[in-house]
Amino acid sequence: MVRIKRWLLAALVMSAGVSGFMLTKGTSHAATTDPQTFISTLKSPVTTVANQYKLYPSVMMAQAALESAWGTSTLTTTANNYFGIKGSYNGASVTMKTAEYDSNGQLYYTNANFRKYPSAKASMTDNAKLLRNGTSYNTSIYSGTWRENAATYADAANALTGTYATAPTYGSSLISIIKQYGLNTLLDASASDSSSSNSNSGSTPKPKPVVYSKATYYGASGTQTARLSGQYATYRLYNHVKGTRANITKTAWSKVAAGKNVLVYLDMRGVKKDASTGKQTTWYRIRFAKNTSAKKYWVYTKALTLPTVKYTSGTAAVKVNNTVSGSYYDHVFNSPYLAKSMGALNKLTAKSYVADKQAIKTQDGYKSTWYRIKVGKQAYWIAATETAAAPQYDAVTYSAASGTKKLSAKYSKYTLYNHVKKTHFNQKTYKWPAGSKKGTKVTVNFKGVKTAYKTTWYRIQFNGSQTNYWVDARALA
Repeated sequence: MVRIKRWLLAALVMSAGVSGFMLTKGTSHAATTDPQTFISTLKSPVTTVANQYKLYPSVMMAQAALESAWGTSTLTTTANNYFGIKGSYNGASVTMKTAEYDSNGQLYYTNANFRKYPSAKASMTDNAKLLRNGTSYNTSIYSGTWRENAATYADAANALTGTYATAPTYGSSLISIIKQYGLNTLLDASASDSSSSNSNSGSTPKPKPVVYSKATYYGASGTQTARLSGQYATYRLYNHVKGTRANITKTAWSKVAAGKNVLVYLDMRGVKKDASTGKQTTWYRIRFAKNTSAKKYWVYTKALTLPTVKYTSGTAAVKVNNTVSGSYYDHVFNSPYLAKSMGALNKLTAKSYVADKQAIKTQDGYKSTWYRIKVGKQAYWIAATETAAAPQYDAVTYSAASGTKKLSAKYSKYTLYNHVKKTHFNQKTYKWPAGSKKGTKVTVNFKGVKTAYKTTWYRIQFNGSQTNYWVDARALA
């Protein structure tokens, strides 16, 4: 945004022959025969917009008065442009003569387009957005005017000197207008917790700072995906996690290729802790194209259908094929946690690794298995595919069996399992049921032989129970 020069506003007014305009001697601000009408007319849009953007209404009113010559400038009367902002507004503009300097510092006149607003409030809002969002080269250039940073309206007014305007007296001119017409008493009461202010000292009570929620962000690698859920339209697209900073903007779903089950790409997860309730919510940064340079948006987790993952604790020796390309990760790849590559598979050179967790991921109806392996003191996730990693279990040949057997004299030396020992990740052990003793009858319903060790195992049930247990054949007579 480029603003019209401060002195040029006066030139425009005088060249237009506006009656009632004059420059007050000893100050740079303009005056009219009826500034009270100006203040009364703009009180509502100024207070509404300034409070919305956490600015001082008194400073906004003083700026509008100074920049528009109390509303008498040709730019203001023809285009509702109170701050001399160039360009167009929703395609609307007016052409006016303006003075510029060339590269040699020589003054020349040219025609320029200035924004034409439908209302005074639109002009106030446009200027408030400038103060809040700054410029392309410095987004915080006007942060000294924000109520959370400026203890008084005078601090906010002075923060405009050297930033918004180069005139060394710009801030003091605004303060002079505010004091002369008691704008801080009239307007700033609604901007703070207290309605008391001192119009003579130029100070107002410091408003309560805006407290934003905090978010912790987790980056992800590769192309990880999800789909828009059936209730996606209930939520919104944002340029940042909602409630974590000022001036967050929303984008309508109609602006993107949205629809139920539409595939989206994810590259970041955010966990937000609400500033007032402490409640944590999960957000994802998405895009609608695979290309990583595509526009990105933040959405609440319920707007997405994410892959599901079922985790199981256990133990297994996992052998890694480090001759193939691929990575190991801090989480299951494409799980709701998202995953970040922690290294290449070819770096895993040990003969085998111990896994302590197994994950079964379901995405778009397809299931895949992952193992969490220990690499030194760290734990990482690796895909359990034929080309990447496979658990090393004892081979077993199974066959049907029937009949009854009795517990042997040495039965208590052996353990009951849910699977034949060292043949399944989800290996569980059980205590012998109460009343077990030598000679107790059990029903046999399956048999397994470990081919490498030539040991026999039976699956058994105790009288009155439907629970199956696997036990070494030596526990039976």
